[in-house]
Amino acid sequence: MKEKFQISSPCSQDWENMEQVSEGKFCDECKKKVWDFDHLPETKIDTVLESKTSICAKKTYLKPTFSSVFLALTLTSSIYVNAQTENKSATENVYQKEITIKGKLVSLRNVTLAAGEISLVTLDRLYSAKADENGNFTLSFPEKVLTEHNIVRIDYTTIDSNNKEFTDHKSSIFKTNELLGKQNFEIEEKYVTVGGLYISDHQPPDYYFLDGKKIGKRKFEKIKEEHPEYKYRAFYDEVVVKKLANKSFIDNLYLLYSK
Repeated sequence: MKEKFQISSPCSQDWENMEQVSEGKFCDECKKKVWDFDHLPETKIDTVLESKTSICAKKTYLKPTFSSVFLALTLTSSIYVNAQTENKSATENVYQKEITIKGKLVSLRNVTLAAGEISLVTLDRLYSAKADENGNFTLSFPEKVLTEHNIVRIDYTTIDSNNKEFTDHKSSIFKTNELLGKQNFEIEEKYVTVGGLYISDHQPPDYYFLDGKKIGKRKFEKIKEEHPEYKYRAFYDEVVVKKLANKSFIDNLYLLYSK
């Protein structure tokens, strides 16, 4: 399990404008590599933390100083389409057996969307839809999976004006009425923190789930290796993992879906 780390002194350098290098980017201001801890496996992060005395890294958070009571406030999203009739109100439609959301993935930076997938995330199942070349998507799921706070994740690849690809993901939390009422879903993560790290001793545990059932790390990694067709999602944001796992003391959350 990797050591607990925090970015002690966030800097003002723009992650998006840094040069892409292996497993991170290069900062022209500091003349050093900035590790992308959002997309490194924990074994690799272990190695980085053990071998370096001065480390800069990028870590994405849903909100810089998010408390557990703030969970309802982070929004983006999509337009609700009644799966059975257009004459019922949105309030009535929430209780239909099948809900379909039609919306669009959009870029705040006006870059080209090369690929995009949006998912409603639960512990036991992932409800996903791929976006077309214009960012339009249609996402369906049963009404019964909606909760007070719904976790939505976007995995995307964009192409900038220099024809460079950039792949990332973003998680957001929605109340049901908010999820069903918005048109555009912004793909970029607004709360990226870049800066030097410091390591603390106290470390909450990581949790591993297969189809909603908690399993051990070794079993999880063995199943993941044996079944590359299973969908895999990792979540590192403090607020998201606590809501998904329903745990107050947790670090990272790793999910596998066989369905």
